This record gives sequence, C-alpha cells and structure tokens, in this order.
Amino acid sequence: MDFSLDHLALKIIDEAIEEQTQPDEGFVIDNDAKAEWALKKICEERAEAQRYIQVCETMISEYQEKIRKAEEKLKSKTSYLETLLLKYFETVSRKVTKTQESYKLPSGTLKLKRPSPEYIRDDAELLKWLKENSLDEYIRVEEKLNWSELKKKLSFSGEKVIDENGQIIEGIKVVEKPPVFEIET
Repeated sequence: MDFSLDHLALKIIDEAIEEQTQPDEGFVIDNDAKAEWALKKICEERAEAQRYIQVCETMISEYQEKIRKAEEKLKSKTSYLETLLLKYFETVSRKVTKTQESYKLPSGTLKLKRPSPEYIRDDAELLKWLKENSLDEYIRVEEKLNWSELKKKLSFSGEKVIDENGQIIEGIKVVEKPPVFEIET
C-alpha cells in the first residue's frame, strides 16, 4: 500500500469512529432490558475500537518493515565505502588519544574508537572474595524498609496510620481511592 492509500484508509477509519453517536443525554437505565442494551453497546464499542487498533498496529508493522528494509539497503550501499575508508584511515597519520584515533577531512572525520572493556561479574563470588580479603569498604550495606511485613501490623484511621500498640506512625499518609466500577463482557 502506498502512502496516499494508507492516508486515505486512516482518514476513513477516523471519520467512522467520530460518526458514532452517543446515547441521548436524557437516556436512563432503569430496567434490565436497558442495562442489557448498554452492555451490548459497550461490547460493540470495544470490538470496534479493537478492530481500529488492529488496523493501526498492522500499518505500524508495515512501516517498521519498510524502515528495516531502508536501513538494510543503506548498509549494503555504504558498507563497501566504509571498508575502503578504514583501509585508507590505517595509512594516514592520525590524531591518537587514549580512547580514539581520528583523521579530519573537509566533509567529516574518520574515527576509530576504543570502547571501554566490559566487566562480566559474578557478584556473589566477588563479594565472597572481598570479605575474605577484608575489603569491606567496597561492600555496600543497604537499609531497606520491609513494607509488606510492616503493613500487616498497621491499621488505618482516616489519614493516620496506627501500629498494633495504638501509636501513630510518622512517615505514612493514607490516600483513599474511590471504588472502581468495571464492566465485564
């Protein structure tokens, strides 16, 4: 699909979504039949939204594939020249620093970067070695609150939190949340 067709398809879908009408402001659900109608309407709306989302996700996938192909094409078209530039770079006198070598040209700079080494650690083994060699300054001890256990011992009164002895606990504020109404279809 080309861009103009994609754009047209999205525009039609957007217009279809916008055209869907909402029930009358005076509409009241006061019996099971109306409640059943409302549940079916919600189910239809969810299905339509899911269809719309699926169309969009498909288009996203198509564009991601186009991007991947463009990147692949770019790489295949430039990799040969990059290889030749590297061979040339190796023959010229270049600026050398601790982390890289560089050679400036009017249209850009050729660089050979030396990345930092990667350290693959076994933290348990390293921690054991540090303890055996009395290198405690390299061992971090973290104090951390055990909220799940503390919460079991607390009760709540308004915005106040009280422990099992009736003492008000500082550092906790209770924020009540309203109940959430859900509809399962």
